Amino acid sequence: MSGAKDGLNQHGNHPGEFSQGVGGWAEYTVNMTKTEDTVRHDIKVPPGKVIPVIFLPGVMGSNLRMSKARQDGLRRPDNRAWRPDDMVTISGKRQVVTNAGLGGWFKNATPAQRQLVFDQNETEVEYYHYTESRGRFDPEGKETLAADARHQNVPDGFGAIPPLLGNNQMRTPGQPYVRRESAAQIARWRGWSEVLFDGAYGKMLSVAERLLNNIAKDGTTTMFWQAKPMLDNIAVSPMHHDISKLVLQGPVACGGKAGPVITDSELLKIAACWYPVHAMGYNFLQSNGKSAQVIAKRIRGMVKGYQERGFKCDEVIIVTHSINPPKLRIFQPFNMVFGPCACAASAWLCVFWIDFPYGRMSVSQSGAAPRAVTSPPFFRAGGPATMV
Repeated sequence: MSGAKDGLNQHGNHPGEFSQGVGGWAEYTVNMTKTEDTVRHDIKVPPGKVIPVIFLPGVMGSNLRMSKARQDGLRRPDNRAWRPDDMVTISGKRQVVTNAGLGGWFKNATPAQRQLVFDQNETEVEYYHYTESRGRFDPEGKETLAADARHQNVPDGFGAIPPLLGNNQMRTPGQPYVRRESAAQIARWRGWSEVLFDGAYGKMLSVAERLLNNIAKDGTTTMFWQAKPMLDNIAVSPMHHDISKLVLQGPVACGGKAGPVITDSELLKIAACWYPVHAMGYNFLQSNGKSAQVIAKRIRGMVKGYQERGFKCDEVIIVTHSINPPKLRIFQPFNMVFGPCACAASAWLCVFWIDFPYGRMSVSQSGAAPRAVTSPPFFRAGGPATMV
């Protein structure tokens, strides 16, 4: 009889689930086996809909690099213009003290040198460029390996976040593993390495990826979304329980004036969808208008990419930190819903819905989403539409 010990399901087959690869493809890897191995794979068909969740960091939260001419003019050994991870981590702080690395350079740089580094016309975002082979990601291509070396703020050993952000490897019996996309490479393609990853941003991206893509399984909400989570009829305390507990208390616990508590039926309605969490850095030295145009173009390209891969993708969720909402005003002709916001002197967190087919913009003051856009119930906390 087959069971958990041999990794087979109740049908005697290998249980499988699609993950997401670099480029946005739905992928499932099957390892080569001997001909006498006739065990099949039971693979759940991925949902046909994708709603990307896009995070825009606060000012100076994006990684920038200089042009070659500016690098040569400053006689810098590399073209890093601004990379906060290199200064806020333990090793980064040590370099500041010892006058080494990027932090050490800034510590000893003259005002004129710093101005030359922060030149909007000689800097750009540190994007993750990679090699393609026959239209697909090549994990061992020259450009990929060079980018991996530069984007180590998301380390090579970054752990998988099932089901979407996982490790894909293929193996032929008697042969070593053939490298496929690692979790770190998928995260870098998603833009996680374009922004400050150490600390709150990295944690937020990881937690959002885990919670949004583990809402339900086999028609039942997972323990992440249960007020009293149970596993095999035993009460458990799931990972990120504080966040789940807060969300499941309803809008009042999040600062809203009123509103119903989320129900299982509401969660199940939105579960049949992938919510891949992306991040987009921007050149904060440039104007809000110019940055917004670049971001809008990237979002349109992302949506088109998912559509070309067979997914229905008509809307995105944009989460911003700090003073980023003005950048989003450029998004016309999108239907945008501003809100909800929890405001403080130092930070704002705003959730935006963009519905591509329309050309209207509406503002949510009470926290209730307008009829034009279907808003997931776990984002219904109330609050003023700050900075609109």
